[in-house]
Amino acid sequence: MTQQIPKAMAEKFAAITSLTDAFCEKMLNEEYRQMIQAVVGALARKRPSPLLRGMEKVWAAAAVHAVGRINFLDDPSQKPHCKSRVIYEFFGIAESTGQNKSKEIREA
Repeated sequence: MTQQIPKAMAEKFAAITSLTDAFCEKMLNEEYRQMIQAVVGALARKRPSPLLRGMEKVWAAAAVHAVGRINFLDDPSQKPHCKSRVIYEFFGIAESTGQNKSKEIREA
């Protein structure tokens, strides 16, 4: 899946998706990787892009959480599954920070 990312956002997109790709490789799967990249790409194309505010690791964690929340990632009967706490610990951010950004993504 090739996305059109504005040149001004290419570096930020690459930084965030390298983090989310690492998480997906370790904890999730290729389908989640693609969905999360699509979400980050959509945020990169917004004008002005919200990705310009805040740290890459916060956006990465929030994108994983937002996609996971919509797809019931925290339901143990689902495969794969992962608790929110694990996502935030992986990226080294506070849960409240991640929850707020995740909500911002889901509302966008």
